[in-house]
Amino acid sequence: MKTIFISILSGVEAKAILRTDILGTLLARGNIRVVLFVKNAARAAFYEKEFLHPRVCYEVIDAYAFSPINTLFDFLKNFLVRTNTLALYRRLLLIDRKNVFVFVGGFLFSALLARPLFQRIARFLDASFVRDQIFYSVFERYRPSLVFLANLFDTVEVSMLREAKRRGIRSVGFVNSWDKIASKGFLRLVSDVVIAPNHIVKEEAIYYDNVPREKIFVSGVPQYDMYWSIENILPREVFFQKMKMDPKKRLIIFGPIGKTLSNSDWEMIDTMHSLLQVHIPETQMLARFQPNDFAGDEAEFRKRPWLHVDVPGVRFGTGIGMDWDMTAAELLHLKNTLFHCALLVSYASSISIDAAVFDKPIINIGFEIRHGDPAWKQPTRRYATVHYQKALATGGIRLVKSEEELIEWIKKYLAHPQLDRKGRARLVHEQCVYTDGKTGKRIADFLLRQL
Repeated sequence: MKTIFISILSGVEAKAILRTDILGTLLARGNIRVVLFVKNAARAAFYEKEFLHPRVCYEVIDAYAFSPINTLFDFLKNFLVRTNTLALYRRLLLIDRKNVFVFVGGFLFSALLARPLFQRIARFLDASFVRDQIFYSVFERYRPSLVFLANLFDTVEVSMLREAKRRGIRSVGFVNSWDKIASKGFLRLVSDVVIAPNHIVKEEAIYYDNVPREKIFVSGVPQYDMYWSIENILPREVFFQKMKMDPKKRLIIFGPIGKTLSNSDWEMIDTMHSLLQVHIPETQMLARFQPNDFAGDEAEFRKRPWLHVDVPGVRFGTGIGMDWDMTAAELLHLKNTLFHCALLVSYASSISIDAAVFDKPIINIGFEIRHGDPAWKQPTRRYATVHYQKALATGGIRLVKSEEELIEWIKKYLAHPQLDRKGRARLVHEQCVYTDGKTGKRIADFLLRQL
């Protein structure tokens, strides 16, 4: 029996690993045992109901303390690499906090450290001198043959990787999101091989993090596997009846950006509603909130009896962040929603890729609805991030600069949905690579070849 450790410490990891063919393909081998690492007992209990298997074990990692030196290296990772995204974040904090000393110090510190020599030294010292024992006992108990880390930027998972390296156990890391390389700092430690969802992320890992080209496997995006077939698509009448909406009206999805990055979601919902009522009354809007955000208190919903809303996600904590999950039913509902919608309106978000997979026109809001908010809370500033600049460059996303332009392009896309189709196809090709629905199996087969 060979044991594989897999980290499931966030909703993104669960969506990519548990809700795809990865876990099932691994367990199809009768000699494979999988140990899933989760953040808390609530998550373990939640997954055990759905993924109960005699060769699946759950380990809760919730009681740990990082050593001062570990915390130091976690701080330094933000200065060991220079990206336009990190520079943007520092500028936003400068605008909001007015701390010129911190901004200039950070700039100079990064200019000094973000060089291959210092990166190699930092990795050597990190691997050699950090001595946290978070995973010592579970490695002793299970004696794994392989460690699969679904978030190489997470401090806890870096500790798991460090333990694996000390013991000579083969490791595989997965860059589970298109924005991670340019926004999360330097990869403190590099696994034996790295799985990248696409060639863009692969090249970023080589350029920013000095990951050897030959150590990177391009897999595709596993959570999109379910999108590439029409299986489980509801008839239009059934879907709209379920949503208590009119199947004769065109459906427009609005994707709020969330409380962390904006205070204007509700104002934008009201603006969208008013514009559609006046200019395109034959449409209807669905506000689909992000699973890692809290949509707001019930009072906001009661103010808007006309609002149709999706608030997906199971939340295991009270804060905004990574401690969430989406059930299989919620992911299938999203698939049906995208299939039946006419177009998407949102800010900078990965849901733009989801919509492009279904060849739905995509409009991004390029104007602020509130003025005087902190820079960090101005959602239009997110278009300057590295990953989203590349998405916009495909021509598959229409960035509008005013309410008038927003309505103009909604009308155009409703009348001619084929507009910008080549750009959307390019966006899908660059971000997804594979459209065969077999990425989950491809990743699992790759993991099995590492044993």
